[in-house]
Amino acid sequence: MERSCRRVDPRTALLATCLLGIAAVLSNRPEAAHAACAIGALCALAAGAWRPCIALSAAYGLIAAVMALAEGAGNTTLVIAVVMLSYMAQKFVVLSLLGISLSKLASMQDLLAALQAMGAPQAVLIPCMVVLRFFPTIRRDASHLMESLKTRRVLAGRGYALRHPALVCELLALTCELLVVPLLMRSVRVSDELAASALVRGLGGEIRPTMLHSLSFGVKDAVVTALTLASIGVLAWLQFGPR
Repeated sequence: MERSCRRVDPRTALLATCLLGIAAVLSNRPEAAHAACAIGALCALAAGAWRPCIALSAAYGLIAAVMALAEGAGNTTLVIAVVMLSYMAQKFVVLSLLGISLSKLASMQDLLAALQAMGAPQAVLIPCMVVLRFFPTIRRDASHLMESLKTRRVLAGRGYALRHPALVCELLALTCELLVVPLLMRSVRVSDELAASALVRGLGGEIRPTMLHSLSFGVKDAVVTALTLASIGVLAWLQFGPR
C-alpha cells in the first residue's frame, strides 16, 4: 500500500497509543476510568474495529457492574480481592481497545519503520519484531490445532457441554492436554524462529535496513495529535480535578 493511502503516520499512532495507555492506567477515579474506556472505544471505532469494540465495551460494562456491587457489599477479604481483580480487568480492556486500534492503523512493518525512524536501538527493535509477530502466529497455530482436534472428533462442539454437563471436567482436562501443551511447545519454537528471522533480515546488523515507505507527518497526524492531547487533558481533569 502506498504511503499516501495510509491514514496516519505510524509514529503518530504509536505515540498516541502509548500516551493514552499511560493516561488510562493512571485513571483511578470511576469517572476517569469510564472516560478512558469511552476514549478507547472511540479509537477502536475510528480504526474500523467495531466488533471487538462492542465485545470489549460490553465486557467493561459487566466488570464495572460487578465492581460496583462488590464495593457496596462491605470490606471483607473476598470483596477486596474482587474489586482488585475487576480494577485490573478494566485496565486490560482499555489497553486492549487501544492495542486493537493501533493494529488497525499500522501494520507490523509500519511499526518497525516507525521505531527505526525514531532511532530505537537494536535491543528494542528485535524484541518488538518478535513480540509483534508472535501473537498472530500463535493465534493461527491455535486455530489450526483446534480444527485438527475437531476433525478427529477429539474436541467437542459448542453444545456438547450443555448436553453432557457431567463430562465438563473431563473435557477441560483433555483440552488442556491436547491444546495447551502443544501450544506451549510451539511457543518456544516460534520465538526462536522469529528471533532468527529478525537477525536474517538485518535487524541485528550495524547498518539500518532500508525503509520501503518514507514516513512523513500530515494534516491527519496533526488532528490525531490534537485529539490525543485533548483526551489526556480530559482524563487528567477527571482524575485530579475537583470532585
